[in-house]
Amino acid sequence: MAKETFDVPTLWADHHVLKVREALLSLDGVDDVVASSAWKQVLVAYNNKKVKKADIEKALVDAGYPVGDGEMPVVVQPNEIRRDPQWADGARMTQTNRVDLEMSGEFRRY
Repeated sequence: MAKETFDVPTLWADHHVLKVREALLSLDGVDDVVASSAWKQVLVAYNNKKVKKADIEKALVDAGYPVGDGEMPVVVQPNEIRRDPQWADGARMTQTNRVDLEMSGEFRRY
């Protein structure tokens, strides 16, 4: 029995955890899968005589969850195309509105 931990940077929600578990548990030789969307990691216990590490990585890729080295998912890395244009020209508020401060001020305690 072998155990291997895989970094899966695109694993960020519970439904992804379910899909990863389903994909890996369908492999002959995989005994247990513990996937964490919080840590973006998958721990796999498997019989290395029946299934190889490369087979597990391929199953993750085929399910849409490629193995990475802890890097951020490609979809959230900033670049010229995926930059929020509202931050570029200062249109967004970066300070709390005074009315909001007054509404949440001292008088609400009484």
